[in-house]
Amino acid sequence: MANHTYCIELMEGDHDYLLSLSKNRTIQAQIVERAKILLQKEAGKSDKCVAEGLCIDVNTVRRCVQKYLEGGTDLALYDRQRKGRPTEISADAVAWIINLACQRPADLGCAQELWTLASLHKHIREHACDAGFHRLETISKARVQQILKEQDIKPFKIKYYCEKRDPDFETKMHNILTVYKQVEMQFDENGEIIVPDDYKLTITISYDEKPGLQAVANTSDDLRPTDENGEVLRDYEYKRLGTVSLLAGIDLLTGEAIPLVSDTHKSSDFVRFLKILDLKYPEQDTIRIILDNHSAHTSKETKAFLATMPEWRFEFVFTPKHGSWLNMIESFFSKMTKQMLKGIRVKSKQELVDRIYKYFKEINADPVVFHWKYKMNEIQL
Repeated sequence: MANHTYCIELMEGDHDYLLSLSKNRTIQAQIVERAKILLQKEAGKSDKCVAEGLCIDVNTVRRCVQKYLEGGTDLALYDRQRKGRPTEISADAVAWIINLACQRPADLGCAQELWTLASLHKHIREHACDAGFHRLETISKARVQQILKEQDIKPFKIKYYCEKRDPDFETKMHNILTVYKQVEMQFDENGEIIVPDDYKLTITISYDEKPGLQAVANTSDDLRPTDENGEVLRDYEYKRLGTVSLLAGIDLLTGEAIPLVSDTHKSSDFVRFLKILDLKYPEQDTIRIILDNHSAHTSKETKAFLATMPEWRFEFVFTPKHGSWLNMIESFFSKMTKQMLKGIRVKSKQELVDRIYKYFKEINADPVVFHWKYKMNEIQL
């Protein structure tokens, strides 16, 4: 390799990894030195300049670069095991590290819920001797990181999933999808609603509550975008004015969104919403409502109201527990949050109420009919 200025191109992710090693004070000096060599060569410094800056032989620089080009960071940073030399970190020691990483830190006497690389590294070094792995008392943080990466273990992250806790989950999901299938059959090939000869329709409402919507006021006016600054500027301070609850349903035949804004979302509020539906639709129609298992939906007050209605007037179809994603109004609420509620500021709680109703009025001026797609081909009527 000629003794002139040239640069090397680091592989993706290596720059940040080497930079973290070059600033680390708890790992072997030799690893830090080699990390600095590669970073300086990436910047285009000559071998001689790098060697003089780190007070090492120029051949050491060349050897480090050559190893990186041949085998990446592992070969460049860490010395190969010599023939016959016992494994530096045994398979049992690696398994112990992985076992620790997969456990909850709080269950091991720590305060935090999730590991950080620093806390895991510290725990390994403090407890390695008791576990019979004396070599791990001096393991570097970078080596721990490397072991976790090799096993694709990420104890520093949380990925959420939905537990199927309802024993009748599949049955209830099938019932919901059957309703969606029946709704689709109420449209003709041109997308028009098919009205029966007796004019008795089944109206399907996707319903849910969105409680705790906060009315938040600014303590000073926002600064609107200008030629000098293209963003809205807002003071960090704000004032809470109270909360409201939104009870809402979507007519799956017309796409119309039906709101009720209240201070609470109790049984009495739910009954108020049912009365709105009862007044809205012709008395011969059946109103079928897709909803969750909130206690207000099956309370004595709700049942007392339903007892005053004809038996066929209201029909409830319940989503399974942890199955709210099956309810199409969740998509509407998500859209509403992004379009209207995100960053909203008002001067009073009543203003928040008025703006929510105004949003629904704007939506209903050009309603969108929701169509469910997931697993619909599996439903046979």
